[in-house]
Amino acid sequence: MNPALLRRRGAVLAVAAALAAGCTGSSGAFIDARSSAPAPSSGSAADSCPSSYAAPDPDRPKITLNFDLADDLRTVTGREDVTFTPDLPVRELVFRLTPNTDPSVRQGNRIQVTAATATPGGAPFRFERAGVTAGTQGGLLILPLSGEVPAGRRTTAHLEFTLTLGDGAFDRFGRVTDYAWWGSGAPLLAWERGVGWHEEPMLEFTAESATSEAANVDLTVTAPAKYTVLSSGTQDDPADAGNGRRRWHAVADRARDVSVAVGPFRTAKGTVGGTTVLVGTPPATSPAALLNEAERGVRELSDRFGPPPFPVINLARLPIGGGGIEYPGSILMLDDSRTVAVHELAHQWFYAMVGNSQARDPWLDEAFATFAEAEIDGPGGGGSQGGLRLPGRVGDSTTHYGSDEASYYSTTYGKGGAALLAARTAGPAAKFDAALRCYVNANAWRIAEPGDLATALAGLPASLKVLRAAGALP
Repeated sequence: MNPALLRRRGAVLAVAAALAAGCTGSSGAFIDARSSAPAPSSGSAADSCPSSYAAPDPDRPKITLNFDLADDLRTVTGREDVTFTPDLPVRELVFRLTPNTDPSVRQGNRIQVTAATATPGGAPFRFERAGVTAGTQGGLLILPLSGEVPAGRRTTAHLEFTLTLGDGAFDRFGRVTDYAWWGSGAPLLAWERGVGWHEEPMLEFTAESATSEAANVDLTVTAPAKYTVLSSGTQDDPADAGNGRRRWHAVADRARDVSVAVGPFRTAKGTVGGTTVLVGTPPATSPAALLNEAERGVRELSDRFGPPPFPVINLARLPIGGGGIEYPGSILMLDDSRTVAVHELAHQWFYAMVGNSQARDPWLDEAFATFAEAEIDGPGGGGSQGGLRLPGRVGDSTTHYGSDEASYYSTTYGKGGAALLAARTAGPAAKFDAALRCYVNANAWRIAEPGDLATALAGLPASLKVLRAAGALP
């Protein structure tokens, strides 16, 4: 497989694995326990520091998703119903069609919207975003409304679509032998409160470019009865759907997006901090090793950043290679590495809970996951200030990189992780950890921006200096 893809998730690049020792002086700085540093209570480390995670928006979108996987595992027929209350006036609804991104289409994946209506309805739906692969409908689905809908007034949408799954490539969509998987497999409501619609260009390489608010999601997957379904959300027991098929239902109360994995998984589960950790592996592989790593990762991350954000977190080990891909409460595992598990689990805090615009500010989740990985498992090598000497600005958008995949990963993951590690050392470390807990608590279930991190670190000028020098903060 393409080496650039193999290092994509959690592997952190060879240079990023070596970067941290130079940034902090010794690898021991990354693995000291943080359980003795509790989250600061309100009014202590910062005047407005909350003592627990902020509550999700009570007016967050409500989304009902129905996926019907064909018996040959090659296509998914979908329906999506959305209830959306904007906080700004809108004249249209905008959805990103992630499967129509160039790299995914080249691997045989795509989504075709067959019906779309909105209330109050306007002109017929259309597609936009030039530059996506020829033969697809486009990267953006636009549903015009009948006029301007004021802030606070509810709108609804009904969508129908067909998702085609390519063969065996490292991607968030695919199928191989008895397995099928998809994440971001439905049109994704591209709204950010206080900002509006996100219509950034689709990516030219395999990564993320989405922005979506945490939503209340009701998810149903119908699949051949011989397979197990692992998905985002808390699942009910499967029900017979007739004709040799079963129906799997789950509720994800605060999910920005969802993933689904279908196959003959062997499963095992444990409990960490009140959260069920569920893993699935191919039948020839015992799930015990992956479960041990997942439980370890959730424990270590909880000590640093706060309680697990979801009641269930599952990891589905798929029979291909490449790394891993994160979703709220679910992870598509394409690698057996312990560092991949920790990196993807860290995304449950950074992306799934503390959200970000993955196109505008990709470092706010990927650099933090890289940082968390190094904190728990160490840098894995030496190197004098290697990470911070990498070229580029950590805070650059995905659009900035065009088709330069290698620079995106080395800067966003490698240099970004190095900058956070160095900022912690400069902090000093205990105060940096406390400020980071404030940042997580204050920005839970919303879309954070670099300025929010700068606010949390306002009392740590040495940390801010490091991050600004790396181009992470303005």
